[in-house]
Amino acid sequence: MDINQKENDRLWYLLARKMANEITAAENKELITLLQANPDALYAQEVLSQQWHDGYKKFSSKDADDAFNKHQLRMQKAINDDTIPEYENNTRENLQRKGMIILWRYVFVAAACILVALIWFKWNNQLKPPAKVEDLQQLVTQYGSKSQLILPDGTKVWLNGGSTLDYPKQFSGLLREVTLEGEAFFDVTENKQQPFLVHTKTFTVKVLGTAFNIRAYNDEDSASASLIRGSVEVELNARKNNKVLLRPNEKLVVSALPAIAEPGETAANTGVTPSVVEVKKSLVTTDRFNTVAETAWVDNKLVFKNKSFKQIALVLEKWFAVEIDFKNENRKKLNLSGTFDGENLDEILKAFMETGASTFSYKKDTTGAIIIY
Repeated sequence: MDINQKENDRLWYLLARKMANEITAAENKELITLLQANPDALYAQEVLSQQWHDGYKKFSSKDADDAFNKHQLRMQKAINDDTIPEYENNTRENLQRKGMIILWRYVFVAAACILVALIWFKWNNQLKPPAKVEDLQQLVTQYGSKSQLILPDGTKVWLNGGSTLDYPKQFSGLLREVTLEGEAFFDVTENKQQPFLVHTKTFTVKVLGTAFNIRAYNDEDSASASLIRGSVEVELNARKNNKVLLRPNEKLVVSALPAIAEPGETAANTGVTPSVVEVKKSLVTTDRFNTVAETAWVDNKLVFKNKSFKQIALVLEKWFAVEIDFKNENRKKLNLSGTFDGENLDEILKAFMETGASTFSYKKDTTGAIIIY
């Protein structure tokens, strides 16, 4: 009895159901009937059944080699085997049946090839240990302190107060990737075959070997990248196609600014304050001693040049681990300048007050917080 295309499709469907242990009693009875009517298909069931169950075993290197060699011999025998049943006469029906036998044989050989390949794939995957969460390291620096770290590739990192750096025990794969929340200065070991990436809340910085500073605190409405040596590529998280190339002594500041809301769109009815991303590229800031303001903190210095009191307060809070509140909102807009090396908070505030360019006063409350009037 020759099997037609419909019966052929049904046979393979039922075989798959049986291998997955999902076949019903009625389907199994139907499968037995089809196999009895097409004895050539019994070989397919044998091959699939054996390899399906083997696929759930754990294979050693020797097991995989044995399986591969075994199926090589079986496939070669199947291809070279000329013992096709002879018929009394070469009628059209008998020739068709002979052709079906050959067709089935090559289908089974192909199935065996696929299944052996799956065994090899399964065995190779067993050799690859799964990624472990504990392989990820984290360095946390509290407000009022700083830390220094050498990464597995030799890259040096200085971490400012209130910052967190996530990094792996070892850099593997095509990239060296770390995640920063806060401020850090990186002196990256050069490796052109394995670029170094720093991910932040606002952008990702990609480098090969260079020195640069990143400031990206979650509680600040802007983030910046300042390049000292080499070159870096900055990709904005909000604009994946917007990449900015920085050269030495250039910096990029990305700010989230209030946007003009569409009619009917307000924070009250949308739950989100509309904002746009403003990107500014400029040169790094230096004082009269040519000290770079963006990286002065690495040498325990603070450099401010025409910075708003609001921005300075954010820096001082993290530097001295203190809370600074403004009772007079206009004081936040004062632009101040100064270079400090080792001064305490009181000395810095008094220095700003004595410049004559600003008028404010301050006091400490019972909790130690600084109140600006």
